[in-house]
Amino acid sequence: MYVSVSRLRVEPDHSAELIDAFRSRAHLVEAFDGVEGIEVWQSSTDPSEVLMVSHWRDRAAFSAYMESREHRLSHDRIDHALAETIVLERLEHLTGYEVVAR
Repeated sequence: MYVSVSRLRVEPDHSAELIDAFRSRAHLVEAFDGVEGIEVWQSSTDPSEVLMVSHWRDRAAFSAYMESREHRLSHDRIDHALAETIVLERLEHLTGYEVVAR
């Protein structure tokens, strides 16, 4: 399994708009080969911090999605004004672990 965590920062008055954008996304990633799930987390102490956590079969599947038409289409749907307020603070990748319980 491969897990990617994108730590996004947005102005606090835009955080609800960002969450709504994730909720109304096209869901193209869910149909992509190798994706095992995607979650969006918001900090309970800092609403301007949002994590996008995606689970993949392996890094190759994640890399293929990042270079795909579906990824471009998903990002093209983001309102331009909102996109300008989003800062990718950090992108983390977890590898070398196996899910042993759910």
